[in-house]
Amino acid sequence: MCAYAYSGEGETDRPERRANGDDAVIGAVREDIRQTLRTAWVDPAFESPAAYPAFFAAAWSAIRPNVGKTFLLLARAIRTDAADAARAIANGTDLRKRLSPDLSEEELHRVEDVSRAAHLATAKTQIVVHALLRAARRERLGGTGREEAPVRRGVPDWQRWMSVQPNLVLTDGDGGGGLVRAFARWPVAYAAIGEELDRGRRTELWTGAAKLLRRRVLAGISSLPHPIELQWTALRERGFSEADRRSLVDVLSAADAAMPSQTLGAAFAWVALGAPEIAPEG
Repeated sequence: MCAYAYSGEGETDRPERRANGDDAVIGAVREDIRQTLRTAWVDPAFESPAAYPAFFAAAWSAIRPNVGKTFLLLARAIRTDAADAARAIANGTDLRKRLSPDLSEEELHRVEDVSRAAHLATAKTQIVVHALLRAARRERLGGTGREEAPVRRGVPDWQRWMSVQPNLVLTDGDGGGGLVRAFARWPVAYAAIGEELDRGRRTELWTGAAKLLRRRVLAGISSLPHPIELQWTALRERGFSEADRRSLVDVLSAADAAMPSQTLGAAFAWVALGAPEIAPEG
């Protein structure tokens, strides 16, 4: 069923062993997502599929081989669209200047690092969440069949300090722009970014940009090289019922709808903090 296997699969003979095995599967998939997407954290959008370990492992195993050159080009195009829109919405907002009286230069660099990490990660997450939704809907994505060379994996060195921060996630409680909770380590930055995001997401520009980012993913998902299709008989045998699938589709639909605004929110924070340089992603 899966192109990749994770430790703990198949331990279904006793409930307590199944639970322990599921924990191992979920942990392995989360870590592989982190390493493959090259991000210090795992976005909370993945928590809903993680509640169904058999689906989570199978779906990620189908999606993972697509994280290559085409995937990265699509993520870059999404980031570019988001950043262009964010510049128009920010309209010259300079949060670095606003924060400099209250934060040291080292703290400002850390805040900038969080902004560029979020800007890089969220576009990739938007693609994967949409692919998860399509898989849960039992829609087959055929793939182009093109072979692509492997790309670099692993969390970049400059993000490693973020990996130990428990609150380093994007939140999107009202369906608007995401707030980078990691900024809560610096309350003045958290408050300033939240204030600017609240202002920005009430604009028509924000609404239009979020729709553009959604269209970009809808158009680009078919350009990925490998098919994404799950073996539903095998999943049912592993306890993933039709009721589970329908419930997961509802939750993933909401996550998919929120992701464009989260991507735009991450781009907005990055732009407002001076658009710190992003090295080429491999």
